[in-house]
Amino acid sequence: MEDWKRVIVAGNQAFQCGENAKAADYYQEASDMAMQMIDCWYDTEAAINALVVSELNLAETQCRLEQYEQAIDTYASLNLALRKFQCSFAPSNPIVGIVARSLTRIKQEFLTLTKVYAYDILAIPRAKAASHPLLDFVT
Repeated sequence: MEDWKRVIVAGNQAFQCGENAKAADYYQEASDMAMQMIDCWYDTEAAINALVVSELNLAETQCRLEQYEQAIDTYASLNLALRKFQCSFAPSNPIVGIVARSLTRIKQEFLTLTKVYAYDILAIPRAKAASHPLLDFVT
């Protein structure tokens, strides 16, 4: 977890300095590290939170880079990965609730992102938007 923290801090510093491409690289690295931790880290909740923070930071950075489709894909991929992970546990397992809270956070962050970048997202060509399940509202 210490390596993940080091990478996420480096990403945050790059983000604050406006070095968005560099920040995106750091956040992607942090996300990859967190994804590996989910299955083997003793604290599953910490690993899930690390993954969510990494991916949400990556999506925000992608928006700063005007990579709106990639940002939406980042949210969608994160949502799908956590739902699949959640389905691997019995409903009574506490991890199911942890993932549910994370999914709620992701949804709230996605709604915030779409409010901030609404006009930019709407500018995505209609043909591309029509093929993207999260952009059904555009067509």
